[in-house]
Amino acid sequence: MSSFANISQLTERIQSITAGLHLVIPELIIAGTILFSLVVELFLHGRSEKFSTSWRYFTVQIPLLLAVSLSFQRSELALTGSFAFGLFDVNVGSNAINTLILSIGFLLILMNQIHKKSLSFEELIGFLSILLGALFVPISVSALSLFLSIEFMSMGTYVLVSLRKEAARASLPYVLFGLGSSALFIYGISLLYGLTGTLDLMSVDFSRGISVADPYLRGLALGLFAVGLLFKMSWAPFHPWNPDVMENLPASWMTWISTAPKLAIAFVGIRILPVLPVSYANELAVLAILTLLVGNLGALGQNKTKRLLAYSSIAHGGFIAMAWFFQPLQALDAVLFYGFLYSIASLLVFYLIDESGAEDITAFAGIGSGKPLPSFFLMSGLIALVGLPPAGTFIAKLTYFSLLWSNYEINPAIGILILLLVAIFTTAVSLVYYLKIPFQLYFKKATENSSIWVELSRWQIYSYGILTAILLLSILFPGAVLNLWK
Repeated sequence: MSSFANISQLTERIQSITAGLHLVIPELIIAGTILFSLVVELFLHGRSEKFSTSWRYFTVQIPLLLAVSLSFQRSELALTGSFAFGLFDVNVGSNAINTLILSIGFLLILMNQIHKKSLSFEELIGFLSILLGALFVPISVSALSLFLSIEFMSMGTYVLVSLRKEAARASLPYVLFGLGSSALFIYGISLLYGLTGTLDLMSVDFSRGISVADPYLRGLALGLFAVGLLFKMSWAPFHPWNPDVMENLPASWMTWISTAPKLAIAFVGIRILPVLPVSYANELAVLAILTLLVGNLGALGQNKTKRLLAYSSIAHGGFIAMAWFFQPLQALDAVLFYGFLYSIASLLVFYLIDESGAEDITAFAGIGSGKPLPSFFLMSGLIALVGLPPAGTFIAKLTYFSLLWSNYEINPAIGILILLLVAIFTTAVSLVYYLKIPFQLYFKKATENSSIWVELSRWQIYSYGILTAILLLSILFPGAVLNLWK
């Protein structure tokens, strides 16, 4: 009888573990792809680089396409629920964010293949690690699962930033910064557990424990907890690693690190902040203001193309997370719309800059007349990053400004008002440095024969044209863009 009882208990245990796994099939496909890639690599040893790269693209594109399709289906069916003993919880918002992240990942790999970029095993694992971590972050409702998901995402970024020899000097400080932020993050989690008696960030016990805790100890715990999140968002003062690391990365990984982690962490804030029984609007506003100023004013003085884009990515990280000051449903819509268009614009601009081979802005002088199509595409992408019409980001930024003002009227915190004014000011500042390159393209004369964009293929031009069309048409059909993810 005891053996039958043990078998029955074991069966129930297995069922409790596997319950809810049908909710995360897209994420499990990506996890399986990592394991499958490890096995495939054993058979690629000693093969030519061209053969190995082709197989790596094949082994990642098919699962990615399947995961994207199933993620869209999950959003369409509005599947929700928890699994893994409550460590993870799937809801409508996490479905939408994960669908967006998967789609960006698929587009990035497709762009890489169109541009005939090599894909090493280390790059593949780094890409997939960031992807899997970014997918598990939005569905994490336990501090433990959130920490592990962020660390898995971090491991991928450590791999990608350390591959190039010229990036070795910049990657070491980044890894050290990352390890330090992880230590502070886990210490903050331990303090929060001591204050609340639970790791479940969505539970009533967590909110109750926070509300009755000593204000100074509560502030310390939440502050340390925030360090781990803001580091991934490149918020000031946790941003110093960003410019040095980004300028040494190829377009693909520069885009990936600038988008996927930020979208995932932005949703974490949308999910956690409404649960807190105390408001930290002014404190967050100060950090957001500092991030916008550091990113935009830092980019203003740059003449190196990739370094300019690196500083601007800091500013965009601050802008995306301004959604933390909105109501949850408004915040989700704003992040989905702005995050998608920002990712498309980043893909377009980063790849064009990378393909040009131009390290300095002055290298684009006079290219506009000789290379009209790539020049137009680049100008369109830069206009989209500013948030000017006719790009759809114009509507996205106006939405942010209007929602920030609406929520200031509901919660008249002085920090939110100052943040709104600074956001408008820094958007005007971004117009100056983003249009440095179009100014060189169309208003400066070439000093010598340029080799910029001389080897662009027909398919590369088509890919840039499609990305540009998405940015320009989104201003006419913003509802279609938003409904795509919901």
